[in-house]
Amino acid sequence: MNMSASVHRSAYLVLLLVLAVAPWPLGGNRDWAWPALSTLLTLAALLALFGKPLTLTTHQRISLAAFILLTGWMTLQLFWTFDYYENRSELLKTIMLMSLFLVTFRVLEGRKRQETVIYLVVIVGLMQACLGGMQQLMFDVPRSRGSFPNPNHFAGYLEIVICLAIGAMIALQGHPRSGRPLSPTEMITGELGRLRIAIIIMVVALVMSRSRMGNVAFFSSILITSLLAFYYTRSFNRYTVILLTSILVLDIFIIGNYFGIERLGERLTHVGSDATSRINLQTYNARIVRDHTWTGVGAGSYQTAFSQYRDHSVSKKVTHAENEYAEFLVELGVIGCLPLLIILLTGLHAQVSLLSSMTPPFERGIAFGCLAATVSILIHGIADVNLQIPANSMLFVLALALPQTLIRDRTP
Repeated sequence: MNMSASVHRSAYLVLLLVLAVAPWPLGGNRDWAWPALSTLLTLAALLALFGKPLTLTTHQRISLAAFILLTGWMTLQLFWTFDYYENRSELLKTIMLMSLFLVTFRVLEGRKRQETVIYLVVIVGLMQACLGGMQQLMFDVPRSRGSFPNPNHFAGYLEIVICLAIGAMIALQGHPRSGRPLSPTEMITGELGRLRIAIIIMVVALVMSRSRMGNVAFFSSILITSLLAFYYTRSFNRYTVILLTSILVLDIFIIGNYFGIERLGERLTHVGSDATSRINLQTYNARIVRDHTWTGVGAGSYQTAFSQYRDHSVSKKVTHAENEYAEFLVELGVIGCLPLLIILLTGLHAQVSLLSSMTPPFERGIAFGCLAATVSILIHGIADVNLQIPANSMLFVLALALPQTLIRDRTP
């Protein structure tokens, strides 16, 4: 092994360590946790830059350029931000995510490493699901939250992991390691069977989080991504149809038995009547955006800015906008949101482009999982702020970056 390969292997191991550790200290949402994770990822990025020249596809160049623009904008915001310390923290977190993007591009080369990363994430997600189940079954906690500060953030993490696990199953069905079709026995007792059991456990834990938008977002994302995949491939093999149908039926069955479908429907229909604080919150958000449309109040400065607009009708402490899109617009302004939009659209384009029937089954399966994860978080973002939690934002970035790496691997 030459020096370059050894250094890249070190960066790869650091990436695995970060993904394995990130969810446990309250999703990385602690003042000591995220700086440690940021330091590790920055170190991994520096190691990944060592050796062979940096060759990037069009998708990767656009994404990294947008990240650089975003960090530059956050740096400029330090001159007018409502909260200098929080703005600086968000800048460092953004550099952390940019480092994750770069490390993914550089070191996740080849199927073996790509599979290892996904399986590691699934194992951590399974452990989180078991912890969440124990909290409710053994300690009578009303809503499972795993090691996360909020049940909705726990749900957001599981959404991404379950989607990636489903993508891995599709990839494995279409292109098994052995190179030959899997027998029915192997599909039940082998790697596919273990993945299926892990998915069932995580779906149960997702329901036990009692996150309305989490469950709706997951169900909707699988349905939307399945329709997109069918549109682009014009066909599904029998095992993929059975897998996706069984997951949707399982989700409906578990939700129906745990919540009651009618009860869940009523809660979603009347979400406005039992959450008036959210409606009022969006009114205040609109006022802040009107006053700081283009430049924003500063990354991470939502809480400080909101305190200057609130009145006596808002009695609770407000730290986040309870809407991902509103918070980004308030903090970054229209100018700062443009690089975010570019990063998102570039990632979505890479994901969708791999759904083509001309794409090898392994890559198509991974792209399916990444696209479903992205869609799920985008839907969930209407009511929660999952991307403010480092562990969740890392997986979201991984879901955007991995398909771009697969496209590069296909380029001769």
